[in-house]
Amino acid sequence: MDHLGQPLAEFLDALAARTPTPGGGSASALGGALGTALAGMAAAYTTGGEKFKAVEPRVARLGERLTALRQRFGELMQKDIEAYGEYAAALALPKSTPAEKQARSGALAAAREAATVVPERIVGAAAEGLQVVEELCAVANPKLAGDVAVAAYFLEAAARGAAMQVLCNCTAADTEGVNARRRAAVAEQVQQCQAARERIHAAVMKLLKL
Repeated sequence: MDHLGQPLAEFLDALAARTPTPGGGSASALGGALGTALAGMAAAYTTGGEKFKAVEPRVARLGERLTALRQRFGELMQKDIEAYGEYAAALALPKSTPAEKQARSGALAAAREAATVVPERIVGAAAEGLQVVEELCAVANPKLAGDVAVAAYFLEAAARGAAMQVLCNCTAADTEGVNARRRAAVAEQVQQCQAARERIHAAVMKLLKL
């Protein structure tokens, strides 16, 4: 099913249902899409007028990046759902013989890797989105300041939610330390996202004179 194309009410019903998908990863990607969409609106309201003529080319470029990121989040939302489907299919494989056990083990490993890579990419997209929003914040129409702040909140939440999915998939110790490195990498990205969100929040509060 193309969850991105279904009505929002149906997606929320599916999210609330006792079914494995959609889940935390796809919900995080949706949050990222909402954040970039809000920031895109702020960019759109900072073009087409004499007041913002000097920054319009820059804002237009930021708007294009936000559109591309919004599309990426949508793709990642679907990929996260598909990744779990592959994992569920691997779990259901037979394991009666040594050959079947080996095939099942290989399929599970591949599916688990896909289910980890997708949320890692969501974190990366959220970090990139916050960079764009922070740049936009410096030039955006002040009347859209609140929307810029909310965009940043959504993007930080997307990063945190997706990072948790990575942590859940990388709890086991491994001889090569891959899981530990992946945990550390997403933790660092989340810290960077938090710092960017805090700077954006502070800038917006200054604009609002609060």
